[in-house]
Amino acid sequence: MKTIKARTKWLLPLLALILILAGCQSVAGFDVNKALLSDLDVKSSESSSTLSVKAVPAAGISSEDQAVVDLINSFSLDFAHVKLQDNGSASATGNLHYKQLTIPFAFYMDQEGLVFTVEGAKQPFYAPIAGYGQELNLEGLDEAKAQEITKLLTSFVVKNLPNPGKINVSSVSEAVYGQTVNLTKLHTEITGDELPALLKSFLKSISQDTEGFKNLISGLYDYLLPVLTASGLDAELDNLGFGDIPLEDKEAVVTVLHDAAKLAVDTLLLVYDKQVEAVYEDPDVVTILGKDTKLTVVLFVDSGFHIRKQNIGLNIALPAGEDLPLQSIAITMESEVWNVNGPVTADPISAEGAIDMFSAELTPGQTLRSFEPDSAVYGLLKNDLGITSRSLFIEPEDEYYYPIVENGTTYVPLRYVAEDLDATVEWDAANRAIVVTEDVYGDQLVFRIGSDQVLVNGTAVKLVKPVFVDEYGDAYVPLRFLAAGLYATVEVDEDGYIFVDRP
Repeated sequence: MKTIKARTKWLLPLLALILILAGCQSVAGFDVNKALLSDLDVKSSESSSTLSVKAVPAAGISSEDQAVVDLINSFSLDFAHVKLQDNGSASATGNLHYKQLTIPFAFYMDQEGLVFTVEGAKQPFYAPIAGYGQELNLEGLDEAKAQEITKLLTSFVVKNLPNPGKINVSSVSEAVYGQTVNLTKLHTEITGDELPALLKSFLKSISQDTEGFKNLISGLYDYLLPVLTASGLDAELDNLGFGDIPLEDKEAVVTVLHDAAKLAVDTLLLVYDKQVEAVYEDPDVVTILGKDTKLTVVLFVDSGFHIRKQNIGLNIALPAGEDLPLQSIAITMESEVWNVNGPVTADPISAEGAIDMFSAELTPGQTLRSFEPDSAVYGLLKNDLGITSRSLFIEPEDEYYYPIVENGTTYVPLRYVAEDLDATVEWDAANRAIVVTEDVYGDQLVFRIGSDQVLVNGTAVKLVKPVFVDEYGDAYVPLRFLAAGLYATVEVDEDGYIFVDRP
């Protein structure tokens, strides 16, 4: 199944969808629909883009919350050079910016999988793609039909959604990858308080657009029926809501689905105003969907109706509150495209020795050890993201851990606690021993049933009591000893509640 080209092309429909939400039909003679659809037909290109976030703190914010805001505002992502090859392969280089860090990365994607590298990694990371369609019972997916569905959906929405209050077109000259190009500039803005009226107009329009609605459903039918057939679900769907109409009767099925969808839309329109009024009774909604929430989209389109530059900004106003001490948060994306449909060759990255990113056996410790200890990514994963941090809460009468307290020492089932701290637990039948391997640093603890001697990285250490097994077959060991061996701390409050933390 060829999925790569479809995956890379989802970037364009996503941006198109953002624009469509602003309701762009033909403006001043400029065919917006044609520009969006033409961009979906681009087979090869080179591009660059940046993504940044800006959080505006609320008044009187604490120093701790301000530190969080500063972290958010330090984040940005740039794709310095993205190459889309006409066979669907793609590559990119870029940088992740966070705090004072700049972390270079690169990836390459073809029909077999995605290879990803980042500065400080000891080896590449690999995500296989080939064969996933079969695993997910998606053998019937067709790339060409997927693109047609995207076009149908784009046309359908653009046709029916009215223009917002602020939208204009002008002719400009802009630099694209160092070259001055004559472009058509489309600028549109939509605020949160405009959304209810726009949505209502859209619902009214699609209710009356019988031809467009049926064409969209017909396209979805052609796209999904092979998937349903391949997965064996078509037989089950024959008995769901179609009466005596067989699933193979396309015309009849499309008519039934259209009539049901239209009925749902018309029913919603009957109560739409009251529902909107009820939603706006919440003061938080008034803030979020108010005039201060704004989506701005600026597109620069060339004479071939290809989008060459785009600036997208989304500012979301936020209600004041202790849980979210922000006034607003803004997301900005800027990009430019060149060498459209020209000769482009993606830059391959070898997957030799790569780590499977989707492996169920990849633990947080293994992920961390895949990077050099002095690298920026290592510090980011461990200290900022805390991928190896774990916290356990054990009640005095806990029904999961069943702690046992004897002479002031708390004993816990070894396997449950060790595995919840990401350690691996293996049974050595020959020696009647349990081998525990710490996930982050690889330390090894060997407990023998009935023995008070534990081997910690080969050195014998004495326990206050031999390892014992309860009536359910669970081996019990002192909690503090096990926690310390797995780099965790133990605290007990005055009521006997236990907190186990590993930083």
